[in-house]
Amino acid sequence: MHRTTHLPITELNPHLMCVICGGYFIDATTIIECLHSFCKTCIVKYLDTSKYCPVCDVQVHKTRPLLNIRADKTLQSLVYKLVPNLFKDEMKRRRDFYGQCPDQDLAASSEERGEVEDLQIYTPDEHISLSLEYYRESEAASAAESDQEKDETETRQDKQDTSPKPDGKRKNGETDDVVYPEKRFLNCPAAVTVSHLRKFVRNKLDVPPIFRVEIMYGDEPLKDDYTLMDIAYIYTWRRNGPLPLTYRVLENPSKRLRSESGEPAVSVNGEGSSSSSTTTEHAPAETVTTASTSSQPQTATGPTEALDLRSTSPASAQAQERPNGGVPGDTG
Repeated sequence: MHRTTHLPITELNPHLMCVICGGYFIDATTIIECLHSFCKTCIVKYLDTSKYCPVCDVQVHKTRPLLNIRADKTLQSLVYKLVPNLFKDEMKRRRDFYGQCPDQDLAASSEERGEVEDLQIYTPDEHISLSLEYYRESEAASAAESDQEKDETETRQDKQDTSPKPDGKRKNGETDDVVYPEKRFLNCPAAVTVSHLRKFVRNKLDVPPIFRVEIMYGDEPLKDDYTLMDIAYIYTWRRNGPLPLTYRVLENPSKRLRSESGEPAVSVNGEGSSSSSTTTEHAPAETVTTASTSSQPQTATGPTEALDLRSTSPASAQAQERPNGGVPGDTG
């Protein structure tokens, strides 16, 4: 499993800061000859007196260097998303400036005036409204409003059909009146993680430990370390409604015990708890009697061994091995 690596913003600063002013990029502009980037106002003023790149000294243009610079909106968007509150502070400064100088905003765009509303920038301390409901395959994709078509595989369908409902009912065709938990609406900080939402669902619905809870967006399970801010960026949430999240409850996969020889032995329950059945290593062609508290006998046979698992009282639940290799009738 891939592990998410968290980097402090200081390690990314060399890629996010202008070498001319020493601050974070504002209106990032890139020289097309060498691909070095700067603030727009910084590089325009610099090229008034020089025709060479401030970093690598490559010639930008012989006579008109401003022709070889381009606005880099992708880089600027990354800077706004990575640096907390930079976007809001910059927009506020622009509104204050044009509020004091109203005659200067005649030809300015809405972003230059600080009046941008469609640029989706989130900060960890702001609150995000979200909805959380039980996952139903037919409705989840439409609620997510995803632009990409998601294929439905048989594996997903089987997983959904066998998953236990939080109210104890199973989707087995016996009844269509399945009662789903009601949709919940939450207002959470953008820094809340998927792991927090999983714990919330488990506590609210009193989900037993033998089941696991998955938080989903559309048909895609989300990683535990994703924050609400990450989800909003990844799935391009536009604030046109609560962030639509769903959850489902699945059985944990069965874990198997392994014998000392490394071969899989008797399967135990899905929680991985200790089983009352025990097996012992034995010679070929021997018979071992093993006690089990289970109401139904379980058998596991290897190529040269046979196990006779019988239900007895817990007091006699131990493996008995015959002497001399355990061959019946052999008294030595």
